[in-house]
Amino acid sequence: MDLLEHLLYPIYQAAILGAIGLFLLFRRRRRLAFSLLALGVCWLWLCAAPAVAMRLRDTLERHYPQREASSYAKADAIVILGGGALSPSSSDQDADDAYSLATRIGFGLQLFRDARADMVLVSGSDQAQRMAHGLLWQGVPADALQAECASTNTHENAMFSAAMLKRAKRTRILLVTSGFHMPRAAAAFASQGLQVIPAPAYDPIYPGWQAHPWWPRRSALRLSGRCLRELAGLWWYRLRGWA
Repeated sequence: MDLLEHLLYPIYQAAILGAIGLFLLFRRRRRLAFSLLALGVCWLWLCAAPAVAMRLRDTLERHYPQREASSYAKADAIVILGGGALSPSSSDQDADDAYSLATRIGFGLQLFRDARADMVLVSGSDQAQRMAHGLLWQGVPADALQAECASTNTHENAMFSAAMLKRAKRTRILLVTSGFHMPRAAAAFASQGLQVIPAPAYDPIYPGWQAHPWWPRRSALRLSGRCLRELAGLWWYRLRGWA
């Protein structure tokens, strides 16, 4: 992760505000220093609040509601972007535990089992081979599986996967990724001339969030950071003409 990506996460933004505030305090500019320190604390608190994290996620996911795998139209291929893994306990090919289905690869596997497409393509440089091995272990035939292992970002996921799919004459795809990642991913794949059916993977459930929506939580802070990164990434992809 480069420096720019670090700056998109609230904890680093708050740290920068705090560092500037301490510097100004050292320079005896107390009013501005305390204002920046307070701003940093408030920003961190807000981003760690489940209410804010869920609002950010809803901003990205509102056009991509989660559905049962069997409800999707059939396509030429299922494309699963790197992220998530099958449950280590799922050695049985009929295992459908909640952990497995809450991952991208788990939901892609469910789409394949429900015969939504007869080919699966996994994409992502450091995860594609591992995902492919997991799907083979779960009973996906080798001749129904392809792995794109060269991509390092969403734009390359789309570009390299599209080349493989077009060679196979499979241009109508079910795209599986996290819901908050779907706006950027679906736009990137569509820009490569593919017909994209968004199939967002199930998100984990946080049962304590509803009871205490404004009490800061580490999981909420992590989600806020990922959503802010996605919003910035979507803007950047549109600026570059990648989405």
